Amino acid sequence: MAGRDHIGTAPRLPDYIISLANLWHRRELLWNMTVRHLRGQYKQSILGYAWALVMPLAQMLIMTFVFSTIIRIESPGAPFALFLFVGLLPWNFFSSSLSSGTDSVVGAANLVTKVYFPREILPASAIVTKVVDLLFASVILVGLMVYYGHTPTETVLWVPLLFLIQFLFTLGLTLPLAALNLFFHDVRYLVGVALTLWFYVTPILYPIDIVPSKYQTFFDLNPLSLFINAYRRVLLQGESPDFGKMFLGLGISLATLLIGYYLFKKMEPGFADRI
Repeated sequence: MAGRDHIGTAPRLPDYIISLANLWHRRELLWNMTVRHLRGQYKQSILGYAWALVMPLAQMLIMTFVFSTIIRIESPGAPFALFLFVGLLPWNFFSSSLSSGTDSVVGAANLVTKVYFPREILPASAIVTKVVDLLFASVILVGLMVYYGHTPTETVLWVPLLFLIQFLFTLGLTLPLAALNLFFHDVRYLVGVALTLWFYVTPILYPIDIVPSKYQTFFDLNPLSLFINAYRRVLLQGESPDFGKMFLGLGISLATLLIGYYLFKKMEPGFADRI
């Protein structure tokens, strides 16, 4: 099959590095794709962009009732609703980005076959679209902080850097999944199963302190665990992030991005044959 032959054709390393560096010069195209995606995301819905507030708010209220009233999980240093939402925000961004990004190439089949452009723009724009949803949902976080009288300290300035690291990891993981989903449509379903399992092994509903020490290493290698714990430190505890774990998260994110981008470009020549 011609498509399978293409999968084995890897770009030369210098071309690969230049291609990755040139992504910044494609930012106008990325923006246009993002706007297009945003316009179609809530098209013909009654609430429109309000869904970006309604869904996380409903999720937070239900989980808060179940896990603070019925199961009674303790949340150190903050009311459970606030503790939970600081974990839900980055998780929802990650999971929705991964799901949307995985379908991004398949969903733009007409563009891929008719117009040439860097195909990595498709999963990247899907992720940037979820950044907009994240910003809307952050209004709820601000409201919760005001309601509980929890004033953030200057450590909140770490949030943009932490989010950048998480963004790089999300993009690096999404790129090869978007390509693989074009060749094997089962990938989208596997992503859904993996996200369900990943949710429960990430300290979103519970503090990391209750995890038995023998499993701590596993949680330290879970990038989402590193990110969420760091967000809680800077937003809820008024402490700087653990620099050792932050650099570990940065290393994992950069490695994921480089490997993911390489795999995406390696499979890219076969896209047209598979659509």
